[in-house]
Amino acid sequence: MAARKPLQPTRPRTQEERSATTRTLLLDATISCLAELGYAGTTTTEIADRAGVSRGAQLHHYPTKERLVTEAIAHLFARRDQEFRAAFAALPASADRASAAVDLLWSMVSGPTFHAWLELVVAARTDAALRGAVTRITTDFMTTVRQTFRELFPPPGGPDAPANPTYDLAPTFTFALMQGLALDQIVISDQTAITRVLEVWKQLARVALPAAPAKEPTSR
Repeated sequence: MAARKPLQPTRPRTQEERSATTRTLLLDATISCLAELGYAGTTTTEIADRAGVSRGAQLHHYPTKERLVTEAIAHLFARRDQEFRAAFAALPASADRASAAVDLLWSMVSGPTFHAWLELVVAARTDAALRGAVTRITTDFMTTVRQTFRELFPPPGGPDAPANPTYDLAPTFTFALMQGLALDQIVISDQTAITRVLEVWKQLARVALPAAPAKEPTSR
């Protein structure tokens, strides 16, 4: 029987690594609270309990509920963008890129991500301080969305081509459509109608979005 290799000693985590873990636990717990309990039912005590951290640790990293919930949404938006990029990069070369993009976006927009963001938006309607923070993170997110869109679907004709309103407004239109469908899904839950709308948008997207650039032939 072969001798076992000695275990390598585990490097102790740095203070910054421990703090980063605590922040992530708090932000993830905040999202689950917003999605399940709504903004009014989300308390910093509940968040700390779900995250498994002390109340003191929560206050140290996020001293107010407003800061915690808005940073949690910003954290979630950044994660969703990374997940979308990774999933898109994993598509086979033969995939219908426009159709796949719609399916990927809908899978991310139609669930807890949208519910958590919606709770924050509704609360911000009558809370001026919260509204400013929500406006900032939503604006930043849409800027990221447009950047990601332009990277994955380069503008037809190249970056110096004349403005194309259909192309330029595609990300905004897509999110407006999907958020509306996600809102309808909460109270109507007509999956057949939602599927039909998404299929129509896929057909339009295939026309509006540029095709994938042809790959250079490999030399033998």
